[in-house]
Parts: sequence; C-alpha cells; structure tokens
Amino acid sequence: MQSQIVGTTMPVLEFILEPNESIISEAGELSWMSSSIQMTTHTQMGGGGGLLGVIQRVAGGGTLFMTEYRAAGSRGELAFATKVPGHILPVEIGRGHEYMIHRHGFLCATPQVQIGVGFQQSLGAGIFGGDGFLLQHVSGQGTAWVELSGELIVKDLQPGIPVTSAHSNRASRFRSPPCPASKT
Repeated sequence: MQSQIVGTTMPVLEFILEPNESIISEAGELSWMSSSIQMTTHTQMGGGGGLLGVIQRVAGGGTLFMTEYRAAGSRGELAFATKVPGHILPVEIGRGHEYMIHRHGFLCATPQVQIGVGFQQSLGAGIFGGDGFLLQHVSGQGTAWVELSGELIVKDLQPGIPVTSAHSNRASRFRSPPCPASKT
C-alpha cells in the first residue's frame, strides 16, 4: 500500500492499493476511485462488531455504516479529500498509542483500526471548547488518517513536560513518548 498527501489548502490523500489490500472509512468520505476498487458497506468494520460497537461509533460522531475499499484482482487507486481547509495527518495507532480526536476528524484507516466514543475529561473544555463532551476514540492497530482544520504546528517536547491545548480551532500534536498525557 502506498499513500501520498497532495495539495496544500485543501489536501487530498491518495492511495495505491495492491491486490487484496484495503482501506476503511466512514460512509461518504470517498472522493474518487479506480474501477478495480471494490466497495463494501457494512456495520462490522471500525470497531462496530455488534450493536454496542455501532452505537459507540455513532455516539462519537461517526456514521452507522463503514465502507471498505479493496483492490480486487489488480492494483487500484482511491482518494479522500478534506472538507474544509486544513491538513491530513497520518497517525500510527497501536498499544499505548490511542488518540482522542474531534467528532468528525476521522478520515480513513487500515482495517484493524477501531473508532469508538471518547469523553472530554475537562468540564471547561467540554462546555467552552467548541467540540462538546463527545470525541472519537481511535484505537486498534494500524494507521489512521485524520482531518484537521486550520494550521498544524508540531512541537517536540522533552519527556514529562505538561501541555495544555485550549483553542478549539487548533489541533496540536506533541511528541514526548514517555509522557502519554501530552497527546491531544
């Protein structure tokens, strides 16, 4: 699988999938695909393995159905674009690397990534932060691509430095592996 983010103001995430490779997304996220991509829509992907999983995904801002795009028989191409000016950010998901993102930030992922509901822990951020108390919790194993509106600034921090990100129209990613609380 190859991925490439092209564009600046309204970026597009393009994939080249080898036969039998797949990407999942919420319903309605696709921009375009080649004829060799097979599209399957169901509730079982993205952590929706049952009624409770589907309810959690929907409560977190996701859709009832997930779509799987699979290269059938030959190499295929597909693309996802942002809805507002901003950035597309690839995020590695795994044990100890789960993320809380705003309710409509999930763009697409590899098939083992799960999307559920997360809750804003801070009363002030839940009321005044602009996104409310419900967030999307991205977990599992693989790569997720998230859509972030506005500008993206990456800060490298020393281990153990606390960070507070308060602006609802900014997304921040802090690199400080020994301090998991710094991921926002």
